[in-house]
Amino acid sequence: MIKNKNEENYDVTIVGGGLTGKLMASILVNSNIIAKKKLCWIDTDNKSSIDKRVSFINYNNFLKLKKNYGCNFLNKNYMKISKIEIHNMNEKNPLNLEDKNGHGIIIRNDILKENLNFPENDLVIHKSKVASTNCDQLHRYLILEDGKKVKTSLVLSADGNSSLLRKLSKINYINHALNHTIISGYLNCKNFDMFSAKQIFLKDSFIGLLPYSKNMINFVWSLDNGILNKNSKFKYYNELIKRLNYFFSQENIIFISPKSKNIKLQIYPINVKYVKKPFQKRIALIGDAAHTIHPLAGQGFNLSIEDCFDVLKCLQNAKKIGKDFGEVSVLKEYNNLRKYRIKFITLVTTSLFYIFKKQKSYLNKLINFSFEKIDKTSFKNIFKILARGY
Repeated sequence: MIKNKNEENYDVTIVGGGLTGKLMASILVNSNIIAKKKLCWIDTDNKSSIDKRVSFINYNNFLKLKKNYGCNFLNKNYMKISKIEIHNMNEKNPLNLEDKNGHGIIIRNDILKENLNFPENDLVIHKSKVASTNCDQLHRYLILEDGKKVKTSLVLSADGNSSLLRKLSKINYINHALNHTIISGYLNCKNFDMFSAKQIFLKDSFIGLLPYSKNMINFVWSLDNGILNKNSKFKYYNELIKRLNYFFSQENIIFISPKSKNIKLQIYPINVKYVKKPFQKRIALIGDAAHTIHPLAGQGFNLSIEDCFDVLKCLQNAKKIGKDFGEVSVLKEYNNLRKYRIKFITLVTTSLFYIFKKQKSYLNKLINFSFEKIDKTSFKNIFKILARGY
């Protein structure tokens, strides 16, 4: 059989130029389990579009990235979180989750991406998008928009929440709209504890506050669509600052619009996506392609990091016994490693969303009473473990 001159053959191909895609490429290159030029990365990331959102990386994942996967984190590039405060309406005191070892770190996505360094001559990088895919018993084929054909034993699909490969491979999933919109950006502030992250539950929204630098925080605001639909000229900064300054008036924490005009809001609808079986013939989903959860607990990217760790574990096990990376037993092993953790975090975050969304008077009192009791017992250590990773 004559090989097509546009066809290239690989052991593993990663699809997706975002944070998860680059992390997976970095981990595989640095692991040395795949021969040079037998790893392919389809990176169509737009370099002119800088992701200035921040991510929370829990303590366990942070240590593994540093010690086991060669990620260089400069102290100036991240903020260490030693305390998480959970606030609710009409509270006496917030639920205070303090950990001397640290819950994890806050780092901006573009800075983290820059820290994921690896020798790019060890793999092949394509910049053209995937147009279609098919497979036979031994390989999966990716046909790119520029006409090239990628032949590979295994595809790792990190192409995001709206994954084209998930659709093309006919991988089923549950999609549930939460009727909320996520607004993310930055605010200047005064008297904010720079080692503390805060989660605030209000009547119409949830607000996560993450320290970014001195006198500046990153916010992730989950707002009920009913509020937005009532006001076509909704002023995000004004409305957010009004809510925050009122809530924290007694603590003298003051929030102000950012001075820089270059800081833009990121606004997008939030849906929960749950993929029961995140694989098909010679393809596995990782990152947001495999699971999308509400950001209120800050665990979305941590699940993606853990996907990459477990993919590597499965490939290492396969290599030890000379097994083809794309064999169904390898894909099933990956699914077995991930399914309980993903199901649990999806259930917890979605349940929290609906519990706090109701904001009924009796329920609100019960929540605050429970927070007071939990705060005085060792039971709150469970929340610390969840935050730090396990």
